[in-house]
Amino acid sequence: MHCRPALSILLLCPLAASAQSSNLNLPEIDAARISYRQTANLDMGSGSGQLQLSQLEVRSLLSRPIPLADDWLVVPFADFTLSNFDLGHPASPTGFPFHNEDLYSLGVSAFAVHINDTSPWIYGGWARAELATDFEHVTSDALTFDLAAAGAYRFNDHFTLGCGAAVFNLNGHVSGYPVVGFDWIVSDTVRIGLYGPSFVAAYTPSQDWKLSLLGKTIGGIWNVTDTAGNSRAMELTTYQIGVSAERRLSGKLWLSATVGASVGNQLEYTTLTGSTLYRRAPEAGAFAQIGLRLKAW
Repeated sequence: MHCRPALSILLLCPLAASAQSSNLNLPEIDAARISYRQTANLDMGSGSGQLQLSQLEVRSLLSRPIPLADDWLVVPFADFTLSNFDLGHPASPTGFPFHNEDLYSLGVSAFAVHINDTSPWIYGGWARAELATDFEHVTSDALTFDLAAAGAYRFNDHFTLGCGAAVFNLNGHVSGYPVVGFDWIVSDTVRIGLYGPSFVAAYTPSQDWKLSLLGKTIGGIWNVTDTAGNSRAMELTTYQIGVSAERRLSGKLWLSATVGASVGNQLEYTTLTGSTLYRRAPEAGAFAQIGLRLKAW
């Protein structure tokens, strides 16, 4: 369950629908994208070593937006994430439970948005099913379901304010989060937005370049099997602050590179009922990311 990134997508639905500009540069809303991110030197403290985190992410629309009756649009997505946790030395019973572990996430989601040109109100919903596991022993515990809803008010063609809420892991340890945000088109070249936990301040000096300051939460919750065969949950939360440069390669295909710092790190290993077995708050580390994205419109 990638809860906090999902909050960004949730709020982006009505905010993206409200945008009248053909130069739509909101995060997450791409026809397809692939990225590789390396987060290094996350000091676990207490002599537990340094965690290296590598992530390969792929996301794609499953179809063009599907129009329904009464001004509704439905957009389906599929996504895949491979995360590698590498501590650099063998695991111990009292320390980090893994030495070098690959964790996988397969998700299918869809959001529905209602927008009418005669009304300033936009609202929508989001649903997702995800399989997040180490693939050692795949059980129903690795499957989660999430739901969310959000609304936004378009004050004018340049500013939209929104809020919403989401409920995650409906078939397990349920959690919920509120979310607020805005989208502000300052000028033809500057756009600022807060999309739940994700912040973006973008400058577009030309049709082929975009420079951004950004902050976003990444992470997830995976179902894993310990050495005794017990089903456990591994949760990672980290906030990444960085600068990004994007270059149009051809048409709607863009190359991006991002560097920055990973702060507010939290790593937790629990039972499926939420009892903590291991918890660490690794120190800040550096990250770098490179990716390709195909703009949706």
